[in-house]
Amino acid sequence: MVRSSQPLRQAWSKLSRDLTGQKFHLFLDFDGTLTPVRRRPELAQLSAEMSAKLIELKSFIPLAIVSGRDREDVKNLVGVEDLFYAGCHGFDIQDPRLPALPKLDGQCSQEDIKVLGNVVADSINKFDEAVLKIKKWAIAIHYRALTPTKAGLLEKIVKDTVAPLSNFRVGQGDQVIEITPSVPWDKGEAVLWLQSQFARLYGIGEAIYIGDDTTDEDAFRALERNGLSILVAERSRPSSAAYRLNNPEEVGWFLDQLLCLLRKS
Repeated sequence: MVRSSQPLRQAWSKLSRDLTGQKFHLFLDFDGTLTPVRRRPELAQLSAEMSAKLIELKSFIPLAIVSGRDREDVKNLVGVEDLFYAGCHGFDIQDPRLPALPKLDGQCSQEDIKVLGNVVADSINKFDEAVLKIKKWAIAIHYRALTPTKAGLLEKIVKDTVAPLSNFRVGQGDQVIEITPSVPWDKGEAVLWLQSQFARLYGIGEAIYIGDDTTDEDAFRALERNGLSILVAERSRPSSAAYRLNNPEEVGWFLDQLLCLLRKS
């Protein structure tokens, strides 16, 4: 259900009472959630303060980072061992504690991703400020540095290039285009799968998902009836998330509140 997400700080007094004594499974996006979005993705850094919160949280509850980045990329950026890492919007999950992901009918190969990535790169090579990343199971085009006119032209070129290919789909984020396999899998399906694995390994827990971009809406919808969904956005916007935090600093505040509940339990 799309709605206007309630500011979490205003709701926290009552919500904290409802959550007291519960067990949790925590899912966090990276860019725009744990760290501010940068004009170029390689400039993102996790603060020492946020890292310390994650280290303490993992001692209480299972914690997964669910990112559009490659799994190894986001794992290196976070730098915290023993978390669960889901890369490429949930297409890339590997961990010795988990079984293999289910096979998806019609999924393309990694070679198909590389071939299409090179085709898209050639089609937008005149946009020097754009950054194209060919990932394990996705292609991302970041264009925060482009003018609105150039951004619109780039979007059209990419969408026209991919449109004839039935085994790929185009997703639109905040000044980023994501091309992923056209199969019934996304951050929402990945979170539900991880939630079932966490229940098996650690027992039943309340799922909490925090994210900032349009790809996170899949996870918000997946947890609409059974979980706590939190959008990170400076301004209210239509979302399937129940609550909203303004920025990564407020995410840090919420993680501190969650730690307070966990220390008391």
